[in-house]
Amino acid sequence: MFRNTRWGGNGVIGDSIIATMDTYDQRVYAIGKGPTQTTVSAPDLSVDFGKSVLIKGTVTDISPGTKEYALTSRFPSGVPAVADECMSEWMLYVYKQFEKPNDATGVPVDIYALDANNNYRFLGTAMSDSSGFYSLEWTPDIPGKYTVIATFAGSKAYYPSSAVNAFTVSEAQPTSEPEPTQPPSMADLYFLPMSIITLVVIIVIGALLLLRKRD
Repeated sequence: MFRNTRWGGNGVIGDSIIATMDTYDQRVYAIGKGPTQTTVSAPDLSVDFGKSVLIKGTVTDISPGTKEYALTSRFPSGVPAVADECMSEWMLYVYKQFEKPNDATGVPVDIYALDANNNYRFLGTAMSDSSGFYSLEWTPDIPGKYTVIATFAGSKAYYPSSAVNAFTVSEAQPTSEPEPTQPPSMADLYFLPMSIITLVVIIVIGALLLLRKRD
C-alpha cells in the first residue's frame, strides 16, 4: 500500500498510530483505527398498525483525513465505512485515487427498539453497502411509540458508533359495519305498484272521455 525508500526512513509507531512516508505521492500518512459515524432514520409520520416500517441510515468513516477538500469533493455524503477484508484496496481508492474496487462490502449494523411497553428488542442486522447505506424492513407487532437504536459494533479498522431515532404506530381504527337494509314491505311489493297502475288507468279513461265530449 505504501512505497518507501531507504532515505525516507522507516515508519514509526506511537499511541497505536503508525506514521510513514509514501514516495508515491510524497505525503506522510498516519495509519490507525478510525472513528465512525452512524445515522438512522425512521418514518416521520405515524404508521398504521399492521404495516411495515423501513429503518435506514449510513455508516461513514470520519477520520481526520476524510475532512480534506480532495475527499469531501469526491465523497459529499461522507466516506463509507467498509469491511476489514476490503480495507487495503479501499484506502488506495479513497486516498490515492486508484480504481474503485467492485467487490467492496460494508459493515454490519445491529438494530434494536424500545417498544411502547419498555421492552428492549433486537430487530435484526442490516449490512451497509459500498456507499455506506443500510436498511431494514420490519413490521411492529404492537401500537405505540418505538425508540430505534442502530449500532455499529466496530471492527479491526474502525471504532464503534451508534444513533437513535423514533417513530409511532397508530392503533387500527375500528371498521364500521354497514347498517342492515330493511326488506321491502307488503305495501311496497303490492299496494304501491297497484296504486300507480290504477292512477294511470284513471288518467287514460279521463283523457278518452274528454276527447269524446269534444267530438
